[in-house]
Amino acid sequence: MTEKEKSYSKIQWFFLVIFIPIVFTAILAGVILSLLGFNVIEKAKNVAANVPIVADYVAPEEEEEPVDVAAYEQTIAEQQAEMERLQSELTRKEEEISELEMELVQLAESQTIERELAAREEQELEDIAKTYEAMSAKNAAAIISELPIEEALLHISQVSIDVRADILGKMESDLAAEMMSRLANS
Repeated sequence: MTEKEKSYSKIQWFFLVIFIPIVFTAILAGVILSLLGFNVIEKAKNVAANVPIVADYVAPEEEEEPVDVAAYEQTIAEQQAEMERLQSELTRKEEEISELEMELVQLAESQTIERELAAREEQELEDIAKTYEAMSAKNAAAIISELPIEEALLHISQVSIDVRADILGKMESDLAAEMMSRLANS
């Protein structure tokens, strides 16, 4: 054998007999110790940090600052108080909305009733106007003369112009003049 072949065989012998079994044993021991609850990685980092050349490659662990539990608890308490305040405000707003919706429904009902009353009054006025048109102008003038002036104006404004002229012609001149004046201004 040549000398070169011998050196390769010694290197091969070193890896096969010494290096690979040591690495395998170290890995196996690390796994077993990890399963037993030891922090093998942290211990290895601490040992490597003490070795002069390897220390440059291993970053030192920064110590964690202690957690201020009281500050977190105070923050949680403040946020819960804020949540309760917002919840009560939400409840109050929902009640206000329901009250406004009820008021809106009541207003809509009252408007419907007012429209029905106005339509009924309009129908009644039309019926009264038809009654005045059906009777003689003299009788209609006598009836309208007895009514209060505002009601008389409302009744006479509903009849046709020809019938209105006949009725006003049969009324007293003072009352007819006042009614004509008010009809012209309305």
